[in-house]
Amino acid sequence: MKRRRFVANLHPNARYCIYTEPFWAIFGTAALYYATLYMESVGLSTVAIGAIVSANLYVAFMFQLVAGAVTDRMGRRRATFWFDVTSWVIPMLVWAFSTNIWMFLLGYLLNASSKIVNVSFWLLATEDSSERDRPRIFAAIKVVIMFAGLLVPIAGFFMDRYGTVPTLRVLLFVGGFAMLLHNCLRHHYTVETQAGVEAMERRAGTRLPRSVLDSGKLLWAARQHAALRRLIFMYVLSFIAFQLNIFLAVYLAEVLKYSEVVVGTIPAIGAVTALFSYTVVMPWAYGRFSAGTMARWSLVASCVGWLLFLALRPNNLTLLFVCTVLTSGGPFLMESYRDAIVMGCVHPDERATFFAAVQTFTAVVSIPTGYLAAVIFESHPLLLFGAIAALYLVAAVCTFGRHTTYQADVRLMPQRALPDAAVAS
Repeated sequence: MKRRRFVANLHPNARYCIYTEPFWAIFGTAALYYATLYMESVGLSTVAIGAIVSANLYVAFMFQLVAGAVTDRMGRRRATFWFDVTSWVIPMLVWAFSTNIWMFLLGYLLNASSKIVNVSFWLLATEDSSERDRPRIFAAIKVVIMFAGLLVPIAGFFMDRYGTVPTLRVLLFVGGFAMLLHNCLRHHYTVETQAGVEAMERRAGTRLPRSVLDSGKLLWAARQHAALRRLIFMYVLSFIAFQLNIFLAVYLAEVLKYSEVVVGTIPAIGAVTALFSYTVVMPWAYGRFSAGTMARWSLVASCVGWLLFLALRPNNLTLLFVCTVLTSGGPFLMESYRDAIVMGCVHPDERATFFAAVQTFTAVVSIPTGYLAAVIFESHPLLLFGAIAALYLVAAVCTFGRHTTYQADVRLMPQRALPDAAVAS
């Protein structure tokens, strides 16, 4: 893969999903990064913040249950449009005016519908592309999101000058309208995928409860195959590790006493690391290593980064830089390869259902992580980051095994007029 090839030769759906992503990323990245600090500045306690995050995860699980079915019935393009409005446009505006736990909770409950977008959007962006292009599409969109982190220090500067709450209220208010523009542009320039058209026709007469049941059956069938079992556990553990990391900004600012400007540079360093990973590391690895191998060593890098973070002390900018590079680059590469593997490991007819089923199982397991993170952080902050390192380590172990390849053209469950097939196990 030549480095100069960024997005120009990708499928139009992928190109326009990438081109419009900055409208979300610029505001969404800063909003998510400063979310806990914002709520704490308004007056919410650590436990209240953790309870809100856990409530979000619980409702997200309910949306995740129907994500595959809704995506198949509505189509990838239409589901992405409507649920992006309910999960980001409206919540951003609600958060902009939030003054108490109930307003923040309302925004987070609406935001839980993003679980449907997590299925529909990635299918819209990648489904009509070739298998070899999918890691590049996942990575390109993640680069855009992380590169938006370069602008987070600007928010930190204004927060230092004008105050945390006023700055973030303006950012959220403007961000809500920017996300609406992003959603409208993407909807206009993309088209429904071929598999999406077929799924809408196939699911037209299927009731939603039946579709949800099919999702559970598919995940149950996957358990019979060793490679898929390890893949699912790796997905779950790496996701939980990411979810637990919600108090990083608070720890750096309140415990280690780093300035808001320094704290604001963390996403910027992560963005540069992601860009380097996309333009240098991924092209170098292309053709040399499998997606599974890259996911494995990316998990190892993530683990090492968080272990080093445990030794971080005030004013140690060098170690903070090293930790940030590892804990940004590792997860970036891991998620790009991991998601591409999950997206392409089953037959196209089962793709949306299987992807949603994996995310549903993940959502169930991760429901208490917000509250758990708050309790651990309140009792001993470093214990939380040690747990993150341990989860990445176990996830890396899951990538080792005798069978590590997946066939994209087989079915997990028998279909009408088709013989039952098996995935490499």
